[in-house]
Amino acid sequence: MIVIVKVWSTNPDYSAGCDYAVVEISEDFAKVMLRRIGVLSQQKVLDPAVCETYYWDCSPQYFSPWIDRARESQPREVEAMCIKLDDILADLEVDTCEVVTAPADFRVSDSQIAAVECSQMIVRDGGIAFTAIPKHTGIYLTTAEIPKQVLESVLTTATA
Repeated sequence: MIVIVKVWSTNPDYSAGCDYAVVEISEDFAKVMLRRIGVLSQQKVLDPAVCETYYWDCSPQYFSPWIDRARESQPREVEAMCIKLDDILADLEVDTCEVVTAPADFRVSDSQIAAVECSQMIVRDGGIAFTAIPKHTGIYLTTAEIPKQVLESVLTTATA
């Protein structure tokens, strides 16, 4: 399953080309995420003050439909690709829904993917979010939370 999530920046005027993130959730990855949610639940039994846990994780690809780092090479093709990606995101209503399932053939050009560091998975009771720092910036990114039900549906679909 391919999931697109809305991304927020600590700087409301600058997202460093990271308006969205795409996460490919395989059956194995869904199991890891659900297991980590289970571990958080167990930790809360011992310490009710625990509200979330963090793991190093670079699964999301952060991108913007209007950023193309190879823009000089093929301007017309690049602009058409950006418009197409922007239209797909609008049709999926990512900005409204914050978490959407993308078509199986959804792809983002490598030139539109931003370089990030310190990427982490945030595990909460209700689901999984991600955080990262775009390279050469001092801002932090946080994604919308992928609900636990979405992760469970990956396993249900895999066994059907």
